[in-house]
Amino acid sequence: MKPETAIAQPVAPTTNSVAGNIRTMLATDLARQCAVTGSLLLCLLAGLRGAGLLGGTGIKDAASGAFAPDFTLLALEPRAFSIWAVIYLGLLGYTLFQWWPVERASQRQRRIGWVVAASMLLNAAWILAAQAGNVGLTLVLILLLVAALAWIVDGLTRYPSPYRVDTLLVDGPLGLYTGWVLLAAALNASSWLTIRGIDWFGWSGELWAVIAVAVVSLAGAVVAMTGRGRISTVLALAWGLGWLAYDRFLGQPESAPVAMAAGFGLFFVLVCGISRHFQVGHAERRALRRGEPLD
Repeated sequence: MKPETAIAQPVAPTTNSVAGNIRTMLATDLARQCAVTGSLLLCLLAGLRGAGLLGGTGIKDAASGAFAPDFTLLALEPRAFSIWAVIYLGLLGYTLFQWWPVERASQRQRRIGWVVAASMLLNAAWILAAQAGNVGLTLVLILLLVAALAWIVDGLTRYPSPYRVDTLLVDGPLGLYTGWVLLAAALNASSWLTIRGIDWFGWSGELWAVIAVAVVSLAGAVVAMTGRGRISTVLALAWGLGWLAYDRFLGQPESAPVAMAAGFGLFFVLVCGISRHFQVGHAERRALRRGEPLD
């Protein structure tokens, strides 16, 4: 009799091995680069839709006018939001730069890349939520976006780069993005509070608007004083606070206290960011003269 030959049965992959393969794939630098690129494309499409193109409703007309230029004391006129064109252009530059061979495995990119991708998805989701009229959801999304950008700024600070190209294509765009979103979060919160009719402590809306401007200015100053001084964050906040001061002085609704708070906030952020930039530059020049290593 011939001995029976054992027939090998195919072994089905276990759930753990499949999950492990997925984690390995996601951990690769290529996956991160692709995620950033895909997120940018979705973000740009959502941005065009939010501008009223591609069949979408413009943000200022969405949510029953909750984001209209005269809805709250922190609302801005449409011209102020033209900064998004510069932010999107900067994010495009960052996305192309992270494909540069030397950037693929850099610690900076590994620290911030996935979070940058998440921030652009959150931005796209915010636009869709606003067009759907869900102001509460937009507030949740923009607070998550602020948290994501705080993580990114922390990563840029932990892994600084001495190269100017990084300053131009990484720190610059992400700093500009962060500065504007800080102010946009306050605008979003004011719209939600107005819709809900929330009146904490019986204080006037004007007082709360001044407090919001102070909080945004302080947060912006903290961000501006990280690293070598994040001038792009300063510029974004200066742009937004400048428009806020202009709108409250000459636009509707008028509010001299809010306009003055915006002016003081603008000055405060400028002083903090620029002083930090010159302080670090001076320390580096002194270290070079002494032959000391730079931090």
